[in-house]
Amino acid sequence: MPTYELTLILRKMARPQLVESIKRTGQHIYDTGGVIRKVESLGDRRLPNIKRSKDMTHSEGSYFLMECDLKTKSIASLTDEFQRDKDIIQQYFLAHVDDEVACPQLYDQELLPPAERPSVQELIRVGRRPPKFRKIFKDKTGLDYYPFHR
Repeated sequence: MPTYELTLILRKMARPQLVESIKRTGQHIYDTGGVIRKVESLGDRRLPNIKRSKDMTHSEGSYFLMECDLKTKSIASLTDEFQRDKDIIQQYFLAHVDDEVACPQLYDQELLPPAERPSVQELIRVGRRPPKFRKIFKDKTGLDYYPFHR
């Protein structure tokens, strides 16, 4: 089962109703054969714009992230279920991919002072290169000067 990140925006509610809504959401995930790995609350925030959902307008909401393992076939049914839930303003499933960050092989060169680094020396060399084209002014007036210069 691939790992997905579920982003939820719930309407502004008191804490007991908010807990009940999160439990209900988690139960839907368990019913479809999913496993919840992590639940993270990002807190109550003002929405970036006023959202209209289920015949109500919302200007504030509670943001949650759930990291869960789901079957790919169950995402459509979960999305349908969450769209009918009156407490959920917005939901979004995102495939979670773990990309490992690799350190560059040239770490020793990065410890050198900036003037001695090969990458900085290349930038200096490019900056000192003469321009490819030189602007040549042809006034076509026959005068030795530009008559409209202030």
